[in-house]
Amino acid sequence: MNAAKLRSLGGLSILLFAISGSGQAGEIGATRVAEWKGDARAPFMLMFDDSMTGHVKTVLPELKRRGLVGTFYVNPGSGHYKAMHAAWEKEFTEAGMVLANHTFTHQGAKDLADCEDEIVKCNDVLYATAAANGQPKPTLISFGRPGVPQGKWSVTDAELEMLLAKHGLVRRPNVLFAQIHLKDARAMIARVEKAISTGKPHVVAFHGVGGEWLTIDTPAFLSLLDFIDEHRKQLWVTDPISIHKYETERATAEVSVAKAGSGEIRLTLESKADPRIYDGPLTLVTDVPAEWKRVEVRQGERTATVTPVEGKAIYDAWPGSDGVTLKPAP
Repeated sequence: MNAAKLRSLGGLSILLFAISGSGQAGEIGATRVAEWKGDARAPFMLMFDDSMTGHVKTVLPELKRRGLVGTFYVNPGSGHYKAMHAAWEKEFTEAGMVLANHTFTHQGAKDLADCEDEIVKCNDVLYATAAANGQPKPTLISFGRPGVPQGKWSVTDAELEMLLAKHGLVRRPNVLFAQIHLKDARAMIARVEKAISTGKPHVVAFHGVGGEWLTIDTPAFLSLLDFIDEHRKQLWVTDPISIHKYETERATAEVSVAKAGSGEIRLTLESKADPRIYDGPLTLVTDVPAEWKRVEVRQGERTATVTPVEGKAIYDAWPGSDGVTLKPAP
């Protein structure tokens, strides 16, 4: 286990493990931070632009049916959003979907002040939607710059980055769009296969699904969802902010194993990422005794029970002061 360092402290051996992708068996208590949440092979993202009616009528039900998450880049000032605002501001959140900032009107930005107004108004709707659904205010929101005609966007990249940082936004990664870049189901499925083969995040983005503009046909869309569903054990189907947070926390994560025995394993997890912003869990993978058929994981007030896979307990833990205790579950 090449990421391990051994220290001695008052006669007590403490193993410190930095991030490692190795899944090889180690000594009892050996712990690594998984590269991706759930120890998945790779993350995959589904993104949807422009607050389209088809996203409400077709996309949302199909994602819900399969238990998949999508990220929806909305324009709350547009007519098509307003026509179905009740769904956008309740049904999507209730279903666990993620709403993101695509500017308020999708009309562009004639100058810096106009751009900031577009960003802030969209953010305000997203914050209000979270509050109305009993959710905390997002610490970060994904941003997708709208595609507008030449001359309708008069803000430089440097100016935009300044505004994004000021208003808690993170620019989404480069994307390939269905219909524009990916013409059929086979091309979209190839993006999922590439994520699995490389272990890196990939995405398919959409405008219309089964209608409206820049549309991909519904059967092709459903074929993609079915393929993702069939391979979900290898995939972390998620949103760009969750990936950004996980990577940021993971970059400075360190696990300290204080006790490792047949009756109990105790460890702590630390990260230098700002916990006020980067507030999600990391996935830890701990080697446990072979006789532990079920494992109780406790961290502060949080308790979970997991079933080891090939002698490894896979579970979520939050960086911070609360230690983690693993015991055989009754």
